[in-house]
Amino acid sequence: MAGAATTNRSSVHRLTSAPPPKRSEPGAALPGNAQSEGSQGGKSPDPNPRSPARRAVAGIGFAALGAGIAVAALASAGVLDGNSTTTIIREPVDLALAEDRSPPPPAPQPGGSSNDVAAAQRPLPLPELVAGAAPSVVKVNPSGDERRLGSGFVIDAEGRILTNSHVLDDEESAAVTFSDGSDATAAVLGKDDSTDLAVLEVDELPAGTRPARLGTSGGLEVGSGVVAIGNPFGLERTATTGIVSAIERVLNAPNSFRIQNVIQTDAALNRGTSGGPLLDLRGRVVGINSQIATSGGGNVGIGFAIPIDTIVPVAESLIETGVAEHAWIGITGRSLTRENARDLRVPGARGVAIVELDERGSARAAGLRAAPGESDGMIEPGGDVIVAAGGAPVADMADVTRAIAMKRVGEAVELQLLREGRRVQVSVPLI
Repeated sequence: MAGAATTNRSSVHRLTSAPPPKRSEPGAALPGNAQSEGSQGGKSPDPNPRSPARRAVAGIGFAALGAGIAVAALASAGVLDGNSTTTIIREPVDLALAEDRSPPPPAPQPGGSSNDVAAAQRPLPLPELVAGAAPSVVKVNPSGDERRLGSGFVIDAEGRILTNSHVLDDEESAAVTFSDGSDATAAVLGKDDSTDLAVLEVDELPAGTRPARLGTSGGLEVGSGVVAIGNPFGLERTATTGIVSAIERVLNAPNSFRIQNVIQTDAALNRGTSGGPLLDLRGRVVGINSQIATSGGGNVGIGFAIPIDTIVPVAESLIETGVAEHAWIGITGRSLTRENARDLRVPGARGVAIVELDERGSARAAGLRAAPGESDGMIEPGGDVIVAAGGAPVADMADVTRAIAMKRVGEAVELQLLREGRRVQVSVPLI
């Protein structure tokens, strides 16, 4: 598909009116269904392996939106094309204060009841859910211009707030309005255009402000119920409901970097909701609302949220150091087809064949093996096939990058490989 932005067809819009950053020149796309890993699935063209490639994705235009009008556009690609969609892709900080990452429910204790556990996992009534989550949501105004409003949410008792980087543009501070109507000036602790994330901080939170509870996006399925809260058109703490209508979408970030594992929802998102939380039905944040697909600038039931599992490690590094870190190991993989699996003498296997190792990456140093070559979609035997990452089965590069995104730089990801007919376990450091 062509990489040019369109103005007369459906397009993807950011949900504030802040103008987008200048577009970076994208690198070349990989052939077929080959995908590079990395925090966003790109392959780095520069000497810094934490800056994977900004490759073009075809067909849907990007523009910044807000309480005002749409402005500017960026080229993008494959956002709604399932065939070209891949997956995306830390001293601990105070994010854990509000964190509820939903471990498996504990076994009932003597004298207790399995009904107690079931009740703890049960969806909250929507009024209760919204009442509990809304006090964490703030209105973000980076320039004093009411046409450039966005949303955000408090994540800890230290006054840190998450929002989208495109809400702020180049501003170093922003006015925020809390649920009690009070205003404060928030400093920008750090921004990461590659994940469209910014972290703000205020000196003091108003009484009654409750940090949002952070969940996990990993367990979401198509059909999962969700609630979006934000400030569309400046209408503070508006709540809308819907479902997860697709997963593993790919969007372009403000710097044209590809954000992977994006959540698609039909919950109504409009101008001014950028940076607000997308919640599961237990009131936990599973994503940050960021963009919509639209043919006329308004909501048509296709919105996108950056997954919280991608956001958390980046937010932690921004809070700790002011610099975003993206875990990376340096591989390019191709999802197995029946034909590939047969050619590689692993019939029926599901996984990702490694077709290239970046010399700067840790995968090469850890002893992973790439296929000797490939041509016309055929992979030569001799390389490793990843069948599990982080203890979870792998079907495509989306699964590999998701496992990496859950880790911090300096930690390691456990990969299970098929190598010469044997299963091999390898621990690969994240750099």
